[in-house]
Amino acid sequence: MSNMSCNNNALTPWVGFRDLENHLDRIFHGVATPSGTGNWMPPMDIYETEDAYVLEADLPGVKKEDIGLQIIEDRLVLKGARKREVAEGHQGYQHYERSEGQFERSFRIRGGVDGEKVEARFENGVLTVTLPKPETAKPRQIDVKLS
Repeated sequence: MSNMSCNNNALTPWVGFRDLENHLDRIFHGVATPSGTGNWMPPMDIYETEDAYVLEADLPGVKKEDIGLQIIEDRLVLKGARKREVAEGHQGYQHYERSEGQFERSFRIRGGVDGEKVEARFENGVLTVTLPKPETAKPRQIDVKLS
């Protein structure tokens, strides 16, 4: 038996891939780079009801005045920024993972949107946008007549 100490991490061929995996997670999941700044991509869901499309975006730490929402033809454009606010007495962070920065997301809404009736609500860090369908895009029942 060898007297060499056994470090499982050093002997496995997958050790190098862990660093790569962590780096890719930071890129694709919006985790901040070590400098504390980076691109931030907030998670969003869009679902369809009979009368509207609904977008829900998780925007924790974003202020209402830092959110921009536009409808351009059949596209919904959501822009915003989350700014790092350092509380007094917390200047010397040892570790910081909460992402910040600007973001912009654009979604094509098939069938279009009735832009005059769009509603947006921001509550508890969640933006909910209701995008009513135009009358021409709503499903309708057609009666079949006998001849």
